[in-house]
Amino acid sequence: MKKLSAVITLSALVSFAPFADESTLPPASASDVAQLTEVCQQMASEDQIENAELPQYVLDCVNDQLTELGYQTIKELN
Repeated sequence: MKKLSAVITLSALVSFAPFADESTLPPASASDVAQLTEVCQQMASEDQIENAELPQYVLDCVNDQLTELGYQTIKELN
């Protein structure tokens, strides 16, 4: 029963994590964003993303990675 209680508690904590106030997260460094951008551009090439869709694809990809790493997301890539 203790394991079930622990699993339920952990699940509740994890389910609220994506809703954390993003302003409390640290911003990523410019070099981290640049590295993630490069990786995401390579992924876009491998996925054969069309040029018209490329900027949004890369931005979404970078933001997904930033979120996973615990950083603030960005509004645009420079």
